[in-house]
Amino acid sequence: MKEIAMKTGAKEIIVDGYNLIHKLYPSFTSATLEVLREKTEKKLLRFQQETDCHVTIVYDGKGSHREIAYGAPLHIVFTPASKSADHWIIDYAKSLNTRVKMVTIITSDNEIRLYANAFGAKCVKSETFARQLQEIEDAVAMRTDNPSSRRMTVKEKKFNGALLSDREVNRWMQLFTSEKS
Repeated sequence: MKEIAMKTGAKEIIVDGYNLIHKLYPSFTSATLEVLREKTEKKLLRFQQETDCHVTIVYDGKGSHREIAYGAPLHIVFTPASKSADHWIIDYAKSLNTRVKMVTIITSDNEIRLYANAFGAKCVKSETFARQLQEIEDAVAMRTDNPSSRRMTVKEKKFNGALLSDREVNRWMQLFTSEKS
C-alpha cells in the first residue's frame, strides 16, 4: 500500500486534482464534480493515513485562490483564475530547490511531468496512482468487514492479554537459557 511513497522516498505528494479525477471516474459530468472531489479527497485522506505522507491536491480555480486544510494534513488548493493548477504545481516544484527530491507529483500531464523531472521531482501517472488508491480502499474494506484480518497496533499486540504460542515460549526459553550458559 505504501508503494508510491516507499519507491520514491516521498515525504510529500502533490496531486493534479482534476487529472486524477478523470482517471478515477472517466465518465463524470460537471454536475457531479463537487461530489467526485469530495470522494477523491476522502481517498487521499485514507492514502495519507496509510502512508504518513503529506498530500496536497491542486485544482484549477475559477475565482479567488483558496486553500483548505482538513483535520488531517490534507491540503487542498484552488488556484486563482489567473493561474492553472498545472502552473501552480510547476512553480511549487521549482520553488523547493533541493527539497524537491522528497516530492512525488501525481499527474499524467506531460508538461508537468517534463518540468517536474527537470527540477528533480519524481512523477507517477494518475492512472497508476488511481489503482493504488483502489487497492487501499479494498484493503481498508477488508479490514472493516473482517476484523480478524485487521492489523493490530503495537499497543494492542503488547497488551492484548493473549497467551504466548508454543513457538514464542520456546523462543523465549532459548533466549533465557542461552544467556545463563
